[in-house]
Amino acid sequence: MSKKSIFSLLSLIMTIILLTACSGNSDTSKGANETATTGNAATGSDEVDPSDPAFSAYKEPLTIHTVTSEYASAKYPEGDDITNNVWIDRYKEKFNIHVVTDWVSDEYDTKLNLAISSSDLPDVFRVNSAQLQQLIEADMVADLTEVFDKYASDRLKGYMEADADSYESGKKDGQLYGIPQLHWGLIDQPDFMWIRNDWKEELGTKDPETVEDLKNIALKFMEKHGGYGIAVDQTLDYLNVLAVSWNAHPDMWLEDSSGKLVYGSIQPEMKNALKEWAEWYKLGIIDPEFAIKDFSAMNADVVAGKVGMQPYYQWWGYNPGVDTISNLGKDAIFYPYQLPSITGGKAKQSVFFANGYYTVVNKSFKHPEAVIKLMNDYAYIVDEGVGKESEDLLSSLLDNDLAHVVGAFRVLNPNSDYEQFEAVSAALKSNDTSGLTSTGMWQKYNNSVEFIKNATPSAVGDYLQQGAPKAAYSLSKEVLDSGNYVKTALWGAAPEVLAGYGTTLDDILTEGFTKIIMGSESIDYFDTVVQNWKAAGGDAATEAVNTAYGK
Repeated sequence: MSKKSIFSLLSLIMTIILLTACSGNSDTSKGANETATTGNAATGSDEVDPSDPAFSAYKEPLTIHTVTSEYASAKYPEGDDITNNVWIDRYKEKFNIHVVTDWVSDEYDTKLNLAISSSDLPDVFRVNSAQLQQLIEADMVADLTEVFDKYASDRLKGYMEADADSYESGKKDGQLYGIPQLHWGLIDQPDFMWIRNDWKEELGTKDPETVEDLKNIALKFMEKHGGYGIAVDQTLDYLNVLAVSWNAHPDMWLEDSSGKLVYGSIQPEMKNALKEWAEWYKLGIIDPEFAIKDFSAMNADVVAGKVGMQPYYQWWGYNPGVDTISNLGKDAIFYPYQLPSITGGKAKQSVFFANGYYTVVNKSFKHPEAVIKLMNDYAYIVDEGVGKESEDLLSSLLDNDLAHVVGAFRVLNPNSDYEQFEAVSAALKSNDTSGLTSTGMWQKYNNSVEFIKNATPSAVGDYLQQGAPKAAYSLSKEVLDSGNYVKTALWGAAPEVLAGYGTTLDDILTEGFTKIIMGSESIDYFDTVVQNWKAAGGDAATEAVNTAYGK
């Protein structure tokens, strides 16, 4: 029940959404006039003490079995894939660990659920919060409390200290069972309307300041270029991005006037949003085929130039941005705009509990410390590699979205993106790169420069996120610094009762709301949908949430 199913795949792709994503051919670690210390590609640099248990290798070969989901935008050297790549080679050469991927699936959660039900589990794997609770109750995953304390690096422990709530959410009765993979920070969460810039300039359209402005821009684009107004898909996730303009906060648990927690998707403000969206659908603003389009089909229309507006997350530049620029040219770039409120000014954004996934270890696996070592190494490469490892090594591990293909061994710095943006934006303004101290900072900076100079499509993600005149993170920072957001009351892992419903409750809302938008049901059907949601377990879920939070 999260806004971005994403933090599942802040998903997706994630999920979501991107630590060092879509770098292209520019140097990952240092600028053209900078030189990194050359390290040994097999063993790491001399900066890492091999006698440290956090990084020491095994004398005898060790095999770890895992499973993962495909990462579509990763570009591998010839002969490599998600099961056989530079990270897999590094694990073997640096730690004497052979990682074997038993299966890869685009339907990861579904296939993992089947594996859980049949007790056919690998040694280490990634789970969501509901799966974590299920595995703990079934006594199928290892207690990692002691092994984490002994083998986690100072940096990995520092990540957990920086987001103690997420760390605690991986525990049961004070014992650690799931290591949170964490997130890139709250700066990732504000959402925007992305508008195709050449179409906007062609019509001389002003920046949108009201909901009516958004509607009129869409109509003008349709009149000039045909097609429809805004790109959304069948999940309603992208329409829900717009809901804050009507002061609605779908997928979020909110405190009502009595102090009780209620679900934002069933509040009156959501009904107001749906009423307007039904009108937009009649006008052709909302894609008439949205109900049969998945994420890929939605973005395919953007890439093909069929639509010039898209409510979307901060990482639009990575997907569909790269393919859009590649197909349509640099002038077809989309820029983000703050969402306006129907009551005037800028809409209050929704901020959710950010951790969506955990790394767990099969209780029967005899070397859980090996998993910690590989997570330590990932954190080291991403945040400490500059100046300690060679440019070639860092580039091979992090460029072309290969930073995202490590599956269960990934862990993120929860402060990284805010810190990166401040450092990168300052460097771009001053041309002083002395403040760029991590691999991620250098990559964002170099790719921003690459797009500014050469309009290289693969660099547009970092440019639009951090380096553009209208950069997504500059708008996000405004939201966070001004406090113009609503924070979910469910700040931690979902209660077991709520998690147990999976997507069932949200599916009821999606189906009913789609009927309203498409006009097969009137807006009054909203009340019926809400009653169906309550009867199917929504009331029980609400009671569980309130009990868990002492309401």
